[in-house]
Amino acid sequence: MTTSIQELARLAKVSPRTLRYYDQIGLLPAKRNPQNGYREYDARAVDRLQMIRYFQLFGFSLTAIQELLDQSSARQTAALAQQRQRLLDERDHLTTLLTTLDRTLAARNGGPQMTDSEKFSAFKQQQLTTNDREFGQEARERYGTASVAASQRRFAALSEIDYQAMQTCEQRLLTNLKTVAQSGDMTSDLARQVFDDHKTWLCFTWNNYSPATHRGLAELYLSDDRFTSYYNDRVGLSNATATLVTLIQHYAQ
Repeated sequence: MTTSIQELARLAKVSPRTLRYYDQIGLLPAKRNPQNGYREYDARAVDRLQMIRYFQLFGFSLTAIQELLDQSSARQTAALAQQRQRLLDERDHLTTLLTTLDRTLAARNGGPQMTDSEKFSAFKQQQLTTNDREFGQEARERYGTASVAASQRRFAALSEIDYQAMQTCEQRLLTNLKTVAQSGDMTSDLARQVFDDHKTWLCFTWNNYSPATHRGLAELYLSDDRFTSYYNDRVGLSNATATLVTLIQHYAQ
């Protein structure tokens, strides 16, 4: 059984022009009716279009979708499962945010007051969601799903005192990193302080610290532009991340 281009367009909520374009670029090849030459689609093509529409909703480019659909079925399923987890994380964040907001409104109207930890739970969840969206896949590939999940749980469970201490530690790190990056002195007391602060900052969420893992993270900072820009953007210098990596490689022994 086949589906016409008009029927498939209505079903998938896209235009026939879009389907023709997908056919032209090889993203969704159509069969041709031998009698009239019209485009037709079998069940396999319908399933492929469903995958295309899913990954479009997830923000994938057509090129990325084409590359993914050329891979094995297992790889495609894994990609869908990963996107599902991200949706669950987003849902959990929104639920936490709504709960916190409702309790804040209730407290402002004379209801039960919130603890300091409860007041900031939504912001911690937002940070977790953002970090996972930007860096989660790479972290899981390097350290494993279990390690990443444990780190996320550790961060979510931070007390308000520890959470604020973590933020203070990172801010001091950024301030001192700028000075070291400008001076180029990698052996000063301040340079050592930058390394120590970075290690301390990691240990707020890492269950098991090791110098080797720290150096591995430094390699990741330079191998991916998103990681590189994290410190460069926050410090405001193009050599900030490279400076931090040099310090980690020097002191993490």
